[in-house]
Amino acid sequence: MRLAREGIRQRFDFAGAYRVLTAAAAMAGEIDLGRAALQELRRAQPNISLAWIDSHMLIAREAEREHYLEAFRRAGLE
Repeated sequence: MRLAREGIRQRFDFAGAYRVLTAAAAMAGEIDLGRAALQELRRAQPNISLAWIDSHMLIAREAEREHYLEAFRRAGLE
């Protein structure tokens, strides 16, 4: 989360950093932070969705991909 925040500090529209912060915060149980990061992610990347993540994020192992998607679900992404 620290590195994601640093990336955002350096470039406020860095969608990749918002994705990392959203997922990490949600999986760490910091749901409010995850939701706030998701809101900023939606501003930086309006087309973000679970389907977009599933089709564009190259995560080879199915269990890891599902874990990543679950993080976004916890943050409120549909």
